Amino acid sequence: MGPQAAAELIHAAAAGVAVARLLQLRLARLYPALLSYVAFVALLNLALGLQNSDTLNYFYSYWFLEPLKCAVAVVAVRQLFAVIFDNYPGIRTAGRWAMYTGISIAVIVSILVTVWTGGANGRSKIFYLELWQRCIIFPLALVIIAILCCISRYPLHLGRNTLLSSAFFSAIFLSDALRLFLDSLTPYLYNLYVDRAESVFECIFLLTWAVLLKPQDDTIPARAAFTTPREDHLLQQLAALNQMMARAARR
Repeated sequence: MGPQAAAELIHAAAAGVAVARLLQLRLARLYPALLSYVAFVALLNLALGLQNSDTLNYFYSYWFLEPLKCAVAVVAVRQLFAVIFDNYPGIRTAGRWAMYTGISIAVIVSILVTVWTGGANGRSKIFYLELWQRCIIFPLALVIIAILCCISRYPLHLGRNTLLSSAFFSAIFLSDALRLFLDSLTPYLYNLYVDRAESVFECIFLLTWAVLLKPQDDTIPARAAFTTPREDHLLQQLAALNQMMARAARR
């Protein structure tokens, strides 16, 4: 077994532990999209780790499974946004459409750039796959940054598991975006050392998240009375923004 296969199997095992932890704590119903994403990561890395990376089967497995992973990631980020803004349907709807719009714009720009430059200049099909990955992951990274800004600014009083999931999956998606950015600096959009380092970090994030999760009954926060004028002011701002976006969505 080579180092590439070993890294992929370790990644699959870490994701499998996270899936088992979600099922053990009966949190799958609360976070179905996150569960699906982690389970898909486990299956993807298991499928790749059991194959020789120099074979045609490995290439086609990667070519088929990676776009599906990006699609599941979109659903996972959408659910994360929905859980955080559960009490703000206007913001939830606006965030969803902003994410779809960002991805669409990135795809259109990518197509235009590829056509304008005459293709990938003889590069392999992997070039196009890596390019399409960036069209999905980079807009998702912007959504994640927006989520983190809102969590840090507004007193949303989220449950422990929701905060943990937001923090660790933000770290996972942002690290993936950073990996793709660093890969972009190479001629073939691929850097083995960067990819392996990101895989190690993702394994650490998944295992730490799984360990820190608590049963759902212990994570439902009590309705707190806001004791400071600043909290009241921030929540009023958020409510006004929610109403404005809800009205815009109905037009």
